[in-house]
Amino acid sequence: MPRHTKKYVAASVALIMVALGTGCSNSGSESQTADGKIELEFWNPETDEAEVEVFEKIISAYEDDNPNVDVKLVTIPWSDIFAKWQTALQSGNAPDASIGSVAFGASFQEQGVLEPLNDVVDAIGGEAAFADSASSLVDLSKTEEGDWFTLPLVHNSVVLWYNKPMLEAAGLQPPKTWDELEAAAKAMTHDDQYGILIPSSTSQVTNQSLYSLILSNGGDIVDRDDPNTVTFDEEKSVEALEFYSSLAQYSPPGSGGYDRPEAQAAMTTGKLGMFIYGSWMQSALDAAGPEVAEQFGTVPVPSNGGAGAFMGNLSVFAFKGGEHPEETKDFLSYFYDPKNYEELILVNPTSFFPVLGEVQDSETYQSNEKVVASAELIEAVKTSLPDAWIFGLPNPHAGEWEGLNLIAKAATAVIEQGKDPQEAAAGVADEMRDTIK
Repeated sequence: MPRHTKKYVAASVALIMVALGTGCSNSGSESQTADGKIELEFWNPETDEAEVEVFEKIISAYEDDNPNVDVKLVTIPWSDIFAKWQTALQSGNAPDASIGSVAFGASFQEQGVLEPLNDVVDAIGGEAAFADSASSLVDLSKTEEGDWFTLPLVHNSVVLWYNKPMLEAAGLQPPKTWDELEAAAKAMTHDDQYGILIPSSTSQVTNQSLYSLILSNGGDIVDRDDPNTVTFDEEKSVEALEFYSSLAQYSPPGSGGYDRPEAQAAMTTGKLGMFIYGSWMQSALDAAGPEVAEQFGTVPVPSNGGAGAFMGNLSVFAFKGGEHPEETKDFLSYFYDPKNYEELILVNPTSFFPVLGEVQDSETYQSNEKVVASAELIEAVKTSLPDAWIFGLPNPHAGEWEGLNLIAKAATAVIEQGKDPQEAAAGVADEMRDTIK
């Protein structure tokens, strides 16, 4: 990632590590089994059963091809894995490798606890192997000097979900601009149906929806070239907060308090016209049945002069200190073998969007039943990703702000408490600045 990004992200994690009494080195986990085989430990925060199964299947295939190696998969939920990493580093028992996010990987790299993965990048075809849609994530994954300590595995983004029958009944096309978004929300609000879901809870779902509108207006919450400069109370961000809040009049009563489970459930009722949310919602719609899933279409988040949306990602990194770094890198490269990588992606292609260009373009991927059925969603994600961004980066306090749901707090103040958008944004921006001092 760019030098300024990795520096600022790492700073806050360094403070956390000091507060926890953690060190920055490790001596590796147990490296051999009782029968003398090499043992690698691989941590995974994805808890979906089908996703865990495909990880296990790829690991089993690797062990068949490398009978001297056993790979131990340890699944730890996202809510717990950061603390587990810190404890493992402190005790000298970090895993050989882990799935995480590019932000965590960059922070660990700055602390000097990661193995360089340039050899893995070379093995999969170099930087050219990554798809154009992954360009932002690729830039965040390598240093200014061209070294790779974090590798993108999958990515996704927030999009605009819309109810096709409701929009058609209103005589409208999927909105591309803020004006069209507001007009559609208004037109679809009547009787017992509502035009758009606008959460105002102090939650991740509000963070991600509002942040996507900030980006689509050409704003951000910090200056990426000077990350200690908070911009949440500047014109573009305040405009987005004001617009987001104005749409709440077209949201169902009580929906302001929704978090992810309630929001996803509400979308399956057939009474909601639109929702600004992640591609991962497709699985909830599929679970509700094909008659529900078929009602929805997707487009990139409507623009008001800017471009972008919240970006999610899975990335991999390898910790220093293990006794078998070469085997660890060989194992990680196995995931990027096109056959294995396709199998990983196709378990959940609306959430696991491929970063490898060869797989994006492959006949196996393009003709897959799930991919064909989700073509519109996948195109919306692919269009969104080059301009998508991760909340608050490269400021080192981004994780803290996200954990506190600070920009969502501003939406709560405006929508639920009637505060002026500029006043609410200024209050939250000052809280952000206070964390920097």
